[in-house]
Amino acid sequence: MTVICNIVCAAICLTVSTIFVHANCSPKIEHDLFKDLIGMMKKIRGSGYNGDIPAFSASLSKSQNLGSNTNVLFDKVWTNVGNGYSTQTGVFTVPTGGLYQISCTVVGAPGKTLRVHLWKNEQKTVGLYPNLANFNSATLNMVLDLKEGDRVYIRHGNSQSELVYNEPGTDSSMFSGYLISK
Repeated sequence: MTVICNIVCAAICLTVSTIFVHANCSPKIEHDLFKDLIGMMKKIRGSGYNGDIPAFSASLSKSQNLGSNTNVLFDKVWTNVGNGYSTQTGVFTVPTGGLYQISCTVVGAPGKTLRVHLWKNEQKTVGLYPNLANFNSATLNMVLDLKEGDRVYIRHGNSQSELVYNEPGTDSSMFSGYLISK
């Protein structure tokens, strides 16, 4: 039953995050939707976890030039339950160990290549490579078994400077995660 609940929660979060990227919702509406999602996850999960579910969601407020081995600094925080995400470093430091759903969407500039990866504790995991002629996005969704203190972030991995694109007011590049099971 827990596995089914976790899959349902992940599907709901993916749907909501897709809506955030492609819809023109106000920040207040997006924040309220995310808080409602957290509330639904707490109800679905039952009493197995007594406390706030660690969760974060942040987006880019403007385009960001990335040098070699530079973290993407998602500077607009929508949710940061447990205060694990830092806008200064772009790093989510796990406050409570367990299984986490981690998601990221990045948008590349027209005609430009962009290479970024999800990193866990200085170890590269999966990559994102949006690079078509027009604006192009790439999305990753991972479930990671994380321990308290683990660090998760999105890092540029190319030796050439590249751009994560964001049209002002769209917040189309985002990074989020939440605890799905302790």
